[in-house]
Amino acid sequence: MEARSQLRHRPTRGESETPIVACYGRLGQLSESTRDDAGGSILITVMKLCLLLAIVAMSVLAVAQTSYPPGFPPTSSQPASQPPAAPQPASQPPAAPVNVVPSNPGDLATMLQGIEQETSGLNADVAKLRVEKWKVDASTKRQASENIGSIQRNITGALPGLITAVRTTPQSLAANFKLYRNLNALYDVVATVSESAGAFGRREEYDLLAPHAQALDAGRRNYGEYLQQMTATADDRIATAEREKAAALAAAQQQVPPKKIIVDDSEPAPPPKKKKPAKKSAPPASAATGSSNGTSTPK
Repeated sequence: MEARSQLRHRPTRGESETPIVACYGRLGQLSESTRDDAGGSILITVMKLCLLLAIVAMSVLAVAQTSYPPGFPPTSSQPASQPPAAPQPASQPPAAPVNVVPSNPGDLATMLQGIEQETSGLNADVAKLRVEKWKVDASTKRQASENIGSIQRNITGALPGLITAVRTTPQSLAANFKLYRNLNALYDVVATVSESAGAFGRREEYDLLAPHAQALDAGRRNYGEYLQQMTATADDRIATAEREKAAALAAAQQQVPPKKIIVDDSEPAPPPKKKKPAKKSAPPASAATGSSNGTSTPK
């Protein structure tokens, strides 16, 4: 009895090891007892795999807990109630250049002001060209010099008067069309000089004129859209005036009473006959002879 009690309370191998290792040893004993049973062997294999997975998971968790540095994560240094930091303001976009024609074709005053500013800068920059140093023949240099002179004369002579005319009579189609045609001609010459500067001159000269050509192109396109809107508005006004005129004429015709035409089917009365005047009767012949006989002849 004492031997049995001592054997009963004797510490086993499983009690001195970890639970997972002890369980793995019991599974080994169970597998030896049930080696002949095919179903039991499959079950034991599945249980071994599950235990291996559990051991691997616990090992990974232990490594992860010991890999953090002391005091990580810093929950005490930054309380949860602290609001998030405000985002940094985005950098401001670069300001647009002054010599840019506005893209809104409805604002005529702003558009004219932009054209004046652009052409003023163009007049100053085109004078900086050194055509005599271009690597090209003399005839091309002469043509480029003539184009530059034409640009300067247009900017200082013709263009200010056309802009003043549009400002004086903004609703005039003739004044607006003259300015639009002048902008197109000016753009063509500036684009030609800019291309020649890029082909025969220095890179700095092309970079000086290319933005002006682009700005004039945008300006004439916007002005063309404005002129198209203006023409459509004028057409609408003319059509409205024609409709009002036709409506007023129809109303006036309705107010005037219609003319009555009386048709008389009766035959007209014959005109009265004129009476012929009576002829005077001639004196009797006896009276005429007696009177002639009563006259005595002198003896």
